[in-house]
Amino acid sequence: MKKITTLFLVAGTFFAAHAQVGINTSNPQGTLDVAGETLVESYLVDTANSPARGNYFLLTRSKDTSPVGKIKMLDISLRNVAPVNTYNIILKNVSQDEVINLNTGLETGKYVVAITGAVFSDAISAVNTATTPKSFGAYSTEVTQVTSGGKTYHAVNLSFKGAGTVSSANGTWTLTLNVFERSLVKDWGTFNGSVSASASPGYSGVSTNTPLGLQ
Repeated sequence: MKKITTLFLVAGTFFAAHAQVGINTSNPQGTLDVAGETLVESYLVDTANSPARGNYFLLTRSKDTSPVGKIKMLDISLRNVAPVNTYNIILKNVSQDEVINLNTGLETGKYVVAITGAVFSDAISAVNTATTPKSFGAYSTEVTQVTSGGKTYHAVNLSFKGAGTVSSANGTWTLTLNVFERSLVKDWGTFNGSVSASASPGYSGVSTNTPLGLQ
């Protein structure tokens, strides 16, 4: 953060003395006009030093301008989308405990979605009656896909494995989703392993794709 702040201060001093500066152009159209693609990555700038308020600017290289590569400063508080977002969903009067293909409205091409919390209430899972001590059974939560209006969206499936609810009562699911902007997510690739008894070695559990320092 200090480096970014220093950069802005130095740039402000420079531009105060020179009204317009052009790089690769003799006819600058702004205070700083760079002709050609930029090599700026994306950075978050916290302008209030308070994550709780979400007062962020996102300095990003734009892909939807002409020419491609213009730098934009986006106010996330106005844009309503941050690199990482928390989304809470409450589903009442579910048919027993089963939710199938709940359309989140989040396009698969724009977002990555993960279920980080799932609580079932207002009904009792039928697996509770089959074990001693009582057990709530195993949750089955899944992020899948549905197509609507020619677009593909993330969807959610929920249930208890192998059981409904006592007296077929309807329940309530309370979900927490983490939603990530796909353009800011780095794909680590796929780790292919085996857990079969015949595998040699059995299973190491270490992905060679994991960045150094996280292994």
